[in-house]
Amino acid sequence: MRLTPLSAVTALLVVVSLTTPVSATADPPTPDAPVQVDGPSKPVGPGTSLSSFTRVDPTGWMRGNVLTADLSDPRLTVGLLTPPHVGEVQTVTRMATRQQAFAGVNGDFFDINNTGAPRGIEVTNGQLLKGPWTDPTPWRQSVGVDMNKVGRLVNAYLDGTVTLPNGKFPLDGLNQEQAPPNGFAVFTPAWGTASRAFYNVTKVHEVTVVNGVVTGHATNSGSGPIPDNGFVLAGTGSDADVLAALNIGDPIAVTYAPKTDPVDTFQALLGVRDVLVRDGQVQTLTDPTPNPDTAIGFSQDGKHMQLVVIDGRSTASRGVTEQQLAVLMQQRGAYNAVVIDGGGSSTLVSRDAGTPDVWQRNVPSDGVEREVGNGLGLFAAPGSGHLTGIDLETGDKVFTGLHRRLKATGFDEEYGPADLGTPHWFGADATGMVTGGAPGSLDVGVASKDVSARGKIQVLPSLSRIAATPQTVSLLADQTGLVRVTGYDSIGESASVDPVDTRLDYDHSLFDIAPDPDGTLKITPKAAAGTGVVTVHVGGRVTAFGVAVGLVSQPVTGFDDVTGWKVNTARSSATISSAPGQTANALRLNFDFTQSTDIRTAAALAPRPIPIAGTARELDASVNGDGKGEWLAALVVDSTGTPTTVFGDHVTWNGWQRTSFPVPATVKYPIAVLGVTAIEATRTKYSGQLDFDDMTAGVSPPVAVPPDPPVYDPLIREQSTSDGGVAVLSGVTDKALAEAVASHPKFLVVDGNAATTSSKADLQQAKAKIDAAVGGRFPVYYSPGKLDNGPDWTSVFGPDHQTFVCDGVRYVLLNSATGALRTSDYAQLASLQGELTGKVVVITAGITDPNERRTLDEWLPHDARLIDAGTPTGVERDDGVPWIHVPTTPTGWATVAGKAQFRPVVDGISITVGTDKITAASTGGLPLRYPMSVVWTGSPGVRVGDAQCRNGDIVAFDPTSGAYQRCGPGVATLTITANDASQSVTL
Repeated sequence: MRLTPLSAVTALLVVVSLTTPVSATADPPTPDAPVQVDGPSKPVGPGTSLSSFTRVDPTGWMRGNVLTADLSDPRLTVGLLTPPHVGEVQTVTRMATRQQAFAGVNGDFFDINNTGAPRGIEVTNGQLLKGPWTDPTPWRQSVGVDMNKVGRLVNAYLDGTVTLPNGKFPLDGLNQEQAPPNGFAVFTPAWGTASRAFYNVTKVHEVTVVNGVVTGHATNSGSGPIPDNGFVLAGTGSDADVLAALNIGDPIAVTYAPKTDPVDTFQALLGVRDVLVRDGQVQTLTDPTPNPDTAIGFSQDGKHMQLVVIDGRSTASRGVTEQQLAVLMQQRGAYNAVVIDGGGSSTLVSRDAGTPDVWQRNVPSDGVEREVGNGLGLFAAPGSGHLTGIDLETGDKVFTGLHRRLKATGFDEEYGPADLGTPHWFGADATGMVTGGAPGSLDVGVASKDVSARGKIQVLPSLSRIAATPQTVSLLADQTGLVRVTGYDSIGESASVDPVDTRLDYDHSLFDIAPDPDGTLKITPKAAAGTGVVTVHVGGRVTAFGVAVGLVSQPVTGFDDVTGWKVNTARSSATISSAPGQTANALRLNFDFTQSTDIRTAAALAPRPIPIAGTARELDASVNGDGKGEWLAALVVDSTGTPTTVFGDHVTWNGWQRTSFPVPATVKYPIAVLGVTAIEATRTKYSGQLDFDDMTAGVSPPVAVPPDPPVYDPLIREQSTSDGGVAVLSGVTDKALAEAVASHPKFLVVDGNAATTSSKADLQQAKAKIDAAVGGRFPVYYSPGKLDNGPDWTSVFGPDHQTFVCDGVRYVLLNSATGALRTSDYAQLASLQGELTGKVVVITAGITDPNERRTLDEWLPHDARLIDAGTPTGVERDDGVPWIHVPTTPTGWATVAGKAQFRPVVDGISITVGTDKITAASTGGLPLRYPMSVVWTGSPGVRVGDAQCRNGDIVAFDPTSGAYQRCGPGVATLTITANDASQSVTL
């Protein structure tokens, strides 16, 4: 679906052609109930399926991915995903790949930007790797799957003993960076080489133990390798003195095991932040901020598990609060559920059936997959490799005369890879290539070794035009890019074009282009920098796209004037001042990070966003560092209004140094800079200052790409006629109203902004004026707009959400005064899907929310029609479904019957004759050409329709493009009429 933001938005009008009578209204039983659109579910492993969903409620949209696992399947096991050592981090993708899991999610909170150690317990295959945080900040709540393959919520403890020459003592910590003020903690080789310093204790004594005896002392926490046949025992507070009194050669023994309440043994156990659902009851949670998040839920018997990851911090998905996540998990059937680490850590990976590699399914809020402390993985025993099933990808659609390559992937009984052998194809040639024949549905399939899979492909009519996405590919020299060529038929139905059907013209010295397995074109640069244009030919249709390699520097801000800059902090304080820079002045950020050990930030925010033209791949700035390790970031906002944190380096230097901030590929260009920030994610407390100077952007060089030819939609009737239909006014002027009434419509829709204010007096005056003009000759229906929406609107005009029937067509009038159904009146969105039944023609009046447009596209039948009062005036196709953007007052109004007519409001007309084009405009400057509906006529010898001369023609004129030709001698007159205004020109 093509998502183009619309402006001048008012309301939504939906038209449904009826096959059976319907009731006038349909109120939802629960007005605030979430509305959910579920994606397909597909198997990825034994007893395990992957699905996705999009969900909306009054607070916004969210997008989630779900792994559903049947733990009773004997082929499935659950295990802990871990880096090679406890004191390390890795991405979930890397951990799952290394441990050969076929799917998994991130796990516990961890010591980010420091040791990487998780906060809670770690048990894998019954073996204890790490203990949970203890007092004064315990982290005992845990989740796991026990040895009977039942999901459980427990409290977890470390049960350990330290045996010294002078007695036995409790063991308080195992491979963790937190310890009680007085106690013993042991670090084993599983810890790795990370620092063994405790963030909350200062008095520490360490002894190194090899083969059961003391071999060394240290008066503070150390780091580095731990002997394979030994361990490091640390004492804190008073117990540091106990270890300091030991002699080299003294014997020490340490034993430990996990202990849980209730008592159980586990295949996998890890710590969690909060319990969401316990014994079927949603818990009370207080976190008010929506964020990306990860949850684990179990059925009442513990034999069915759901791993859920919610995206967040984007326009597509706001994230969830913990309370919302708890309700969601209960609604999904969880009897017990927990939330684990979220934010940028939230990750869900899985393979596809028949493939060996996992890949990330959710969209990370950081723009890239984050390295984390652990995760929960799903495992299957190695399969036999014998073919038991085939996953057939058809591509859904192909154009008549073009090709579509089928893709078949074989899998075995564990959903692992299996050799297809030599498959037999149905509806395709011996290589799996389909050739589009007559329009309609085509059965396709594949078979091998008594295993088969079937599918269908829709064959579209002949190709009318093509387009390339993106129009410009911006690459660095070591990157590759993908371009998809999409074709459209005459009514906008689309399908991707297989590379086999393309012919490409480009400079081969700049880059190579080759087909990619997913049906796109893969661009590989040959030079470090340069630009080029690729011309694409498909069946006589042509389009082009640009390729830009390398970056050019573009100034953003010199930080010379800090007037109006503001401070924004979290768990810290800061000030901004001007300081000497490398060139002129710099911005000085003084901060105090001594007020907490949680993540602290200090940001300097510009008075207004600083725009960057083009495609900014990275930001660069000079930073006068203090060597204290602050994590630098730039704050930006993209073209959708989504704020993004662009992370840079840690300040390990003193003095001035140039540093970079790579911009995530997920942003929508152009972007603007909001400010800069310093982050401290470790528990180190300090104060400091950083100076920022001379920010620049590395921008892809511009490429001049020839534009595609204009698209003239057949749904628009350019030559105006008076055939009734539905009249649509968005905004009301006396002239537009009079013209609409004179068109004798079946009814009139005042689609927002009947008045220019929301005062009750103005609303009443507007309604009285419209009633007087119509005089009861036909019905008038209203919806609120941006200007007239207010508390008195319904008392004057009636319901803002209503349905009615006219000539067998049901109309559903909705309120989208804010630009979105959800924020205008959520209840109407909750009930809308049930109202869109039968053969559907939809007329909208403007929705700016791309999530709502995408959802409507899911709900509407293929032959739907939509009309809105947004801009630009014209027809936009969403995979064949037309969104007809009618003009708004004072520009014009519209009638809609079999076709749409956009009627301009004009007081006078001027005609301009050029060397090869004739143009007309209203006195106010409105172009009187497509898509506006006007009438062109000519004197004898004038051909109006195309610009191709024929025998006897004096002039041939195409009113759509304005092109004309002088064909022969004589005098020709062309006349244009727009409503009640006319003008002629003699050639």
